[in-house]
Amino acid sequence: MIQFLPFDTALFGYRVGKLQLDKAIAKMEAIKDQASTFDLIYVMGKPGLVKMGGWSPISTRVDWVKIIQKTDLDSPDENQDIIQLSEQEASGALSLTDQEQLRELVLSSGQWSRFRQDPLLANQEYEKLYSTWWETIKAQKHRVIVGRKGGDLLGFITFRLLRGRGYVDLFAVRGSEQGKGIGRKLMNRVLQEVHALGFAQIGLSTQKANNRAMNFYKSAGFQPVKETLIAHWRPGLKNSPDIH
Repeated sequence: MIQFLPFDTALFGYRVGKLQLDKAIAKMEAIKDQASTFDLIYVMGKPGLVKMGGWSPISTRVDWVKIIQKTDLDSPDENQDIIQLSEQEASGALSLTDQEQLRELVLSSGQWSRFRQDPLLANQEYEKLYSTWWETIKAQKHRVIVGRKGGDLLGFITFRLLRGRGYVDLFAVRGSEQGKGIGRKLMNRVLQEVHALGFAQIGLSTQKANNRAMNFYKSAGFQPVKETLIAHWRPGLKNSPDIH
């Protein structure tokens, strides 16, 4: 049945829920009755189940996992004198320049997010969600690695420990600097840090439509382990699917 999401509801200002389709679509009349109390419902599950219900997909989330190899730990550090990597104390005092550049990178890290791709989300949901996500990362003291050229912040990556492995939450390189190896350097640094903490695997998620990210993770040795199709269901709209 539909799970009420208090965080999303409070953040967006309207009632939000989630419908997880694990094995089959059942009790459709009960689902339709419950759905009438929501303004937005995330429908998530295997592609066949979501399409069977008549919902229009917004995105496909791909979950990746990588086993950290020895070659990840001693990879050459190209352009060492050009790009400097360092850990950023995100919860501490930041200069105005760092604050502005980090905010730009945080928002760009979700440019393929379903909250940005959905044209009907026009109440700054994307900006609210990623800004709050960044505040959560700071409050929970996730590790943040940044890449700089001189004093200019060109990229960042955040990670934490989750379910026995490292997990990357946010990862972005400034658009004008992409394709120059900065993302690879940031990821290699995280692999080294996770391994040093005693963990052998790292995971993350991305959107299947993000071809650049998909190719990057594949070339970095990540393996896709799960795909989840996601639709945004608005029961109050006239074009909402008449599920049966």
